[in-house]
Amino acid sequence: MRVEILANAALPKSPAQAPENRALQVLLQAVNGEDSFFRISLCEAPQETVQDSSRHNQISGSFLLMFSDEALNQQRGQYFALLESLRELLAKAGSEDSLQARLGLASSAGPGEQVASYSLYLQLISRGESAAQAELRWGLAVAHLQQAVLFSARLLRKKLSSHNMG
Repeated sequence: MRVEILANAALPKSPAQAPENRALQVLLQAVNGEDSFFRISLCEAPQETVQDSSRHNQISGSFLLMFSDEALNQQRGQYFALLESLRELLAKAGSEDSLQARLGLASSAGPGEQVASYSLYLQLISRGESAAQAELRWGLAVAHLQQAVLFSARLLRKKLSSHNMG
């Protein structure tokens, strides 16, 4: 998967409703579980766009990923560790020609606010010869994202617990 890091990511106006997409429903259930290290919300439901410049069909959708612990949402360094972990894991998944991920740190700090709260913006894009192939590939990208998020949670939990012990 081709991974692009965005310099600035804007927070969406409001979360989107999850469509009938099995991979997406599994991701939302797995990451938003009761004991989960993270919370994830759908920003932009997967949308098909007409053929891109290479005459392929394209589907994209976006998410916001946050820590479940509100205190961690104010620690920019934790988000950079998460960003690097996801970048590394997603770059190894799937074909660069058909799958793309865009990742960026988003801040909810408004003018005059003392403490910023962060989240990670993620956009998944898939391409296919047909709309059905692009949709299938987008589901595959969502599954790769789920595995990368769950693996990153294990790594960050371990890092935080060893940091608190030492």
